Amino acid sequence: MRTATLGSLCEVMHSGFAYGKKNLVSDGLPHLRPFNVGKRGQLEMDEVYRVPLEAAPHGKSELRPGDILFNNTNSPDLVGKSAVATTAMSAGFSNHITRLRLVEGDCDPGYVAAFLYRLWRAGFFKDQCNQWVSQAAFGPSALRELKIPLPPLEEQRRIVDILNRAASIERLRATASTHLRDFIPALFTRMFGDQFEIGQSYPSTQLKELAAIGSGVTKGRKLKDAETVDVPYLRVANVQDGYLNLDEIKTIAIKEPERDKYALQAGDLVLTEGGDPDKLGRGALWEEQLPYCAHQNHVFRVRPDTSVVTSEYLKAVVGSAYGKAYFLSVAKQTTGIASINKTQLGQFPVPVPPMDLQVRFTQLVNAATEKAELAARADAMARDLSASLIDKLLGDHGG
Repeated sequence: MRTATLGSLCEVMHSGFAYGKKNLVSDGLPHLRPFNVGKRGQLEMDEVYRVPLEAAPHGKSELRPGDILFNNTNSPDLVGKSAVATTAMSAGFSNHITRLRLVEGDCDPGYVAAFLYRLWRAGFFKDQCNQWVSQAAFGPSALRELKIPLPPLEEQRRIVDILNRAASIERLRATASTHLRDFIPALFTRMFGDQFEIGQSYPSTQLKELAAIGSGVTKGRKLKDAETVDVPYLRVANVQDGYLNLDEIKTIAIKEPERDKYALQAGDLVLTEGGDPDKLGRGALWEEQLPYCAHQNHVFRVRPDTSVVTSEYLKAVVGSAYGKAYFLSVAKQTTGIASINKTQLGQFPVPVPPMDLQVRFTQLVNAATEKAELAARADAMARDLSASLIDKLLGDHGG
């Protein structure tokens, strides 16, 4: 079977441009970063940084269908993630991403991207990349010399078609999970009212009177001569709007006597202190997904008095339009970023409905959550099936 170097298949192969977070704009050119290159071979556009249009160097402000984005620099486990642009878009991309634009008619972009994905899953890039303190890179020369087996073009397209059909099953499963998550805010509004009704229908109590609010571990603090232990901890990236993303859990050193102070408990609400203005109030419940977990100082821990408010109700009211309106009104805002402090969080006026109504809400949420978890498990099975399919199809062709 014919093999070719990746460089010989590319019309264009170059990295993007760096741009600092401090000068982002709210209405500008999307600037794709490594977190936009998903772990399932797709672009993830839920959160996109934007930069002034004039910041993009010539030729680095647009993507064409079939352009492959290769994550050249990241933590060792993430170097080599790749995704294909399926539509044309005006977008720049980070210098930690290499754009591969293939020579038309020579090979199928989906096939090449699937081959890169298979190598990434197998740990090839982690083993081959250059590593330093917490970062790693797979350089342009190594990328150009990477050898790819090339069956006939029609066979490549057959493989891509099969993989696309498997991916469509994954997307259906993921959509089912998303719909179930969307059910909870709708249920909240139906039971307690909208942003304006809830504040008028029930007596309010400041959050600090209903819950113990804690700040987390500060990264980089000096622990000289202290007896320390490395523990897993939640970062801002782990706390999404209504759920936790635990795909990557990092560890941090704390003093041995601080284990209890920073430990999360089942039913704790974890909230980010800042981010995009429309994401204020972003939080999720900790349900002891790990035997032990701490949290960093940019993630608040809210431990409710469950004799007054249930954890599920508190999570829902914080993340509701009512909660987001409050946090937006008190937040400190800079260009594209908003943040709240512990005092402002503690002063949040929580409407407190009768406990029986909260309990009913919690029961319905738990029932929906069970269905969401079933869908998530099915989604994971579909992902594993796709991964196995990639190994089989590409392995049969000498990959």
